[in-house]
Amino acid sequence: MALDALDVRMARLEGAYEQIDRRLGTLHGDVLSLAQRLDRLEQKLDANSRWMIGVILANWTTLMLAILMRR
Repeated sequence: MALDALDVRMARLEGAYEQIDRRLGTLHGDVLSLAQRLDRLEQKLDANSRWMIGVILANWTTLMLAILMRR
């Protein structure tokens, strides 16, 4: 009788372990997907910051030329 109860409890623990394993696998996949999306976002931000620096430098150069030409 005690052996049957132990088998039932072990089966329950094994089922719970399998469920935890599946959930952790799903979580791992979600984290990898999020990391890939963050990498793409970082690349877009790098490209946008280059454009912004270029525009700022062009505006600054134009302003400096306008100031120097006025004199």
